[in-house]
Amino acid sequence: MQPVPTPVQSSFATMVAHGQPMLVFTNRTASPSTNPHEVIASASNTTDTVMKLAKNVGDMLKDVPYVKAVAGLIVQIIEIRDDINTTKERSHELIDKVVERSNSVLDGLLSVAKSSQRDTLDHIEEKLMKYHKLLVGVLSVLQANTAKGMVDRVVNRKSRLSDVEKYNRRIDDFDIGFIVDLVLQLHISGTPQQASLPSPTALLFLYQPAVPPPVQLMIGRDEEKSKMIDTLLHAVPAHIAILGGGGMGKTTLALSVLHEHAVVDKYPSRYFVSCEGVSTVLSLVGEIANSLHIPLVDRDAHLLGAVISAFPADSLLCLDNLETIWDNETIRLDLEGLLSNLQTHVGIIITMRGIQRPSRVSWSRPLLAPLQSLTYASSRQIFEMTCGPVDEFVEKLLKAVDGIPLAISLISALLEEGNETSKSLWSQWTKAQSGVLEKGGSHRLSNLDTSIHLSVHGPRMEENPKTIDILAMLSMLPDGFPDDHKAIEELESCLPKGYNLHKAFLTMRRVSLVHVNEEGRPHRLRMLYPVRAFCEQRLELPDEVRDGITSYYVEKIGHFGNVSDPEGHAIIPGELHNIYAVLAKAWKQDRGSPLLAETSILFTRWTTYVGNPVEGVISLAIQGVVDPPTLHGKCHSTLGGVYLYQDKLAEAEASFEQAADLHQQAHDVLGEANDVQGLGEVYMRQDKLAEAEASFEHAADLHRQAHSVLGEANDVNNLGEVYMRQDKLAEAEASFEHAADLHQQAHSVLGEANDVQGLGEVYMQQDKLAEAEASFEHAADLHQQAHDVLGEAND
Repeated sequence: MQPVPTPVQSSFATMVAHGQPMLVFTNRTASPSTNPHEVIASASNTTDTVMKLAKNVGDMLKDVPYVKAVAGLIVQIIEIRDDINTTKERSHELIDKVVERSNSVLDGLLSVAKSSQRDTLDHIEEKLMKYHKLLVGVLSVLQANTAKGMVDRVVNRKSRLSDVEKYNRRIDDFDIGFIVDLVLQLHISGTPQQASLPSPTALLFLYQPAVPPPVQLMIGRDEEKSKMIDTLLHAVPAHIAILGGGGMGKTTLALSVLHEHAVVDKYPSRYFVSCEGVSTVLSLVGEIANSLHIPLVDRDAHLLGAVISAFPADSLLCLDNLETIWDNETIRLDLEGLLSNLQTHVGIIITMRGIQRPSRVSWSRPLLAPLQSLTYASSRQIFEMTCGPVDEFVEKLLKAVDGIPLAISLISALLEEGNETSKSLWSQWTKAQSGVLEKGGSHRLSNLDTSIHLSVHGPRMEENPKTIDILAMLSMLPDGFPDDHKAIEELESCLPKGYNLHKAFLTMRRVSLVHVNEEGRPHRLRMLYPVRAFCEQRLELPDEVRDGITSYYVEKIGHFGNVSDPEGHAIIPGELHNIYAVLAKAWKQDRGSPLLAETSILFTRWTTYVGNPVEGVISLAIQGVVDPPTLHGKCHSTLGGVYLYQDKLAEAEASFEQAADLHQQAHDVLGEANDVQGLGEVYMRQDKLAEAEASFEHAADLHRQAHSVLGEANDVNNLGEVYMRQDKLAEAEASFEHAADLHQQAHSVLGEANDVQGLGEVYMQQDKLAEAEASFEHAADLHQQAHDVLGEAND
C-alpha cells in the first residue's frame, strides 16, 4: 500500500482564513536544488526578518492609519518572547503565529509602499484596524504571562492558559487574504515597478507547509465516503459535488477522501483550494495558480490557459466552500464557465452549502446526495471518542444540536478545555442555544452562530429580504410546515401581497436552511433545531407576517370545532405544537382578542382529546381576556377540564366554580350547565357521589333549558356512571340507553361509544354476557370511528 504523500506546498487563501492552508498533495518530490522550502529561513531568521520589515514598513507608511501602530505592536510581541514565565510553550506558539501572519502582512504592505499605488491602502484601513485591535489583545495576554512571582504564576495559570488559547484561535481565524488580493491587484494592473513586488522567494512565506493532517476522526459518513471513492476510481475524470448545510462536515469528508490510499494511487497530484475569502473568479484562478506554483511573472491575461496546462495528468482539484463565489449571482455564469473549462482536464471535487450544483458541469453519476445530520448514535460515538463518557447533560446537548457535526465537535472541544462542565454548558444552552457553542474567534469552524449566520445572510437569501421574513416565520414552528401545495397556497393567502412562499421555501432548501422530512404524510419542511433557535432569536418577524401565520392557524383549527371529526384528525394533531407556539406568541402581542380566546379554548380541547392536555395557552387567555364575562367563564371552564384530566381536583373544582359564577352573571345558561357538569365530574373523582348526582341532574336541567342535546347526553351518561358506583344497575342501564339515544341525535360518535361501553359494563354486572359482548364490540367499532384509541382499547 502506498503511503499518503507529503504535502509540499500550501495555498495562501486557506492559511489566512483559518489556519488550515490550501494544499497541493503530490507524489512527486522536488529535487534538493528546486525544493521551494529550502529557501525559507529558520524560525530565528524569520523573526529577524519580520523585525526589520516592521521597522521599515512603519517608517515608510507612518502617515497611513494603523500601519505604524501595527508595526510597533509586532516588534513588542517579538521582544517579549524571552520574558514569558507562565504557559511558555503555548505563548511561544502564539508569538510564532503572529510572526508568520505578520510576515505576509508586512511584506505586502512593503510592496505597496514601493509601488506607485499607495492610495490603494485606503481600502484596507478597516482590516488594519481589526489587526491592530487583535495584536493589542495578544500583547496584553503575553504581558500577563511575564509575572515573576511563583504564587501568581500558580494561582492564575489556568485562566492565563485559557486566554492564550483564545488568542491562538483568534490569530488562526484572522483573515489576511486582503494582503494577497492587494498584491495580485498591483500585478494585474501592471504597476511599472515590478521589482518592488515580492520576489518568488519572499512569496514562499505565503506557502508555509503547515498543512492539515489526514482527518483523524470521521463518524457517520462511511456510505458517502465509499460512494465518492467508487466514483473517483471509475469515472474519468470524476466530478463530485459535496453539498449540505453549514457545519455538516463537507470539508472533513473531502479531506478524508483526498487522503484515502486508493485515491492517492489513482490521482498522484491532488490540489485543495479554499474559496473562503475569494470574491471573484479572477481571484479563484489566482489561488489555483498558487497551488500549481505558477510564478507571478508568468501570470498575464492568459492565466487560465497557463493553469489548465500546468495540471499534471491524473490530477484532482478540490474547491472548498465554493458557495463563497457561486452565491454572487453577478459572477455565477463566469464561475460555471471556469468549471466547464476545467472539467475536461482535471477531476473536480467541490464543497458547497446548499443542495444546488453549479450548471455546465457533467457531474458524475450517481450524484452524491446532500449531507444530512448525523444520527444520535453517531453523535454519541464522536463525543465518546473525542471527549469521553456521555452523561445526562451531554446526552441532552447532543440531542439538542440535531446531529450537526460542527456543533458536536464544539461541545467536545469546550468540555475538553476544562473550563465548562456538561451541566454548566447545558444550563447556558437553555438560555442562549447556538451562541454558546464557540471556542474563541468568529470563524465558521469555531463558532456555530457564525456558521449559521453565513447561511441565513448569504447572497441567495439576501437577494429577496422577504425570504428572510419567511424564514423567521418558519422558525416559529417547532414541527415545520407541510410540504404540500394546497397548504402552502392557503398560508400565502393569509400573508400580505408580495410574499411568494414556493420561491422562498425553494431558496431555503437550496441553501440547506430547510430540509424535507419524509417521515409521515404529508412531508414537512423543517429546520434543524440550532438553525431554528438562531433564527427565532436573531431574526425580526414583521407584524404583518406574524399576523398572517396566526390567521392561518386560527382558521385551520377553527374549521374543526368538533374534536372527534375524522377529517380533523388527519390534520390537527400534527399541527398542535405549531398552533401552541403561534398562539403563545400571539397572546404576548394581542391582549383581549375574543377570537384568540375562542381559538385557545378549541386548541385546549383538542390537546385534551388526544391525551396530552396543555394549560399554557388557556392560562394566557384567562390573563388576556376580561370581557365578555361569558368568554372569560368559558376559559376558566376549559382550564378546569385540563386540571380534571391531570387529576388536580382542588384546582379543577375552583376553576369550575369560578366559571359557573361568571356564566351566571352573564345569564349564559349553556355555559353554566357545562361548568356544573364539570363540578359533577370532580365530585365523582372525590367519591362524593351524592354531590355528583345532584350536579349532573342540575346540569341536565340546564342543558335542556339551553336546548343542548349533546350536553344533556353527557350529563345522563355521567348519571349512569354514578348509578353504577351506587350499585343501582337498573337506573344505570336506563341512563346509558337514554344517553345513547341523545348522542345519536347529536351525531356524537364518541359519546355514543362511551354510552354503549357503559351498557356493556352494566350487562357484565348483571351477568348478561352475550349482551355485554355485543355492546363492547359495538363500542369498539364506534371508538375506532372516533379515533379514540384508548376508548377502543378499553372496549
